[in-house]
Amino acid sequence: MPVLSTFGAMSAQGFGRLKLTKTVELESGALINGQSNLQEITVSDYINAGDTLVIPTDFWVWSDSTSTAAITVDVPCIIQNSGKIIGRGGDGGNAGNNNGGAGGDAIVINSGVSGVEIINNSGAYIAAGGGGGGSSAEASGAGLNGGGGGGSGGGSGGNGRYNNTNTTGGTGGILNASGSDGAPTDNSVRGRGGGSGGGGGSIYNVQSGTGYSNDRGGAGGGGGRILTGTGGAGGTGYSYDGNASNGGAGGSANNVGGDISPTTEKGGAGGGGGWGAAGGNGYQTTGGAAGKAIEDNGVTFTLTNNGTIYGATT
Repeated sequence: MPVLSTFGAMSAQGFGRLKLTKTVELESGALINGQSNLQEITVSDYINAGDTLVIPTDFWVWSDSTSTAAITVDVPCIIQNSGKIIGRGGDGGNAGNNNGGAGGDAIVINSGVSGVEIINNSGAYIAAGGGGGGSSAEASGAGLNGGGGGGSGGGSGGNGRYNNTNTTGGTGGILNASGSDGAPTDNSVRGRGGGSGGGGGSIYNVQSGTGYSNDRGGAGGGGGRILTGTGGAGGTGYSYDGNASNGGAGGSANNVGGDISPTTEKGGAGGGGGWGAAGGNGYQTTGGAAGKAIEDNGVTFTLTNNGTIYGATT
């Protein structure tokens, strides 16, 4: 429940009528990793039209869905942020011909809602989710597929293929934590989890007679929820004939996820995007688009920024 911190002064409205405005400061709904936080909130659940909602220092308002913003603004109001408002990262593409998933928005202002003011104070963050990395689309061998890295904001790494069996992508990080590494843990083809974007997976194969054997495709690393965060490393590719690419590194802070290297070779997947940045491209696939820091849906709003914003604000 919100805590009423202070009342604003009464002011004359129209013919001598008075309007009482108030300021409401959020308090913890739960603790994750020792952080006070609330998940996917709607402004009118806490304040009325014309009031002020305060996100205090070190408080997180976060989303775990790319289709739902951390904060949905549905009434005219002032949002005063001294904490961290973050969108959810897009998932990395699973092995095969799969693009990375798009990241989610941090704040959405509903269509038709005018008179919104957003104040981002010094030391505060508004950060959109990063896009997921694209997978490898190599189809000549069932094991020649790496999974894309998850985007900043908790995106999951994409599954790979290892000896014709799916390898599981790394999970996204909880608040203020890195994502986990992709599988398998005993091979360098896996993408590593990042504090922001997760690294993309790659492949390892050797020759047996005239064909391939021991095809090993690594999964992508999960994206983290650390601000600003460092991206995870991509998997190391190896092929007996040299035709394998490394997985792209996850994007750090607000940098895009890395593309596979070299881009002309098969097997590698793209890294997840940093905060508010797109995911990297895999072999014949594309990384997912970033979310927005503020999705205004075409309405006019006022923004005062003395902190850090990752992602578009229109």
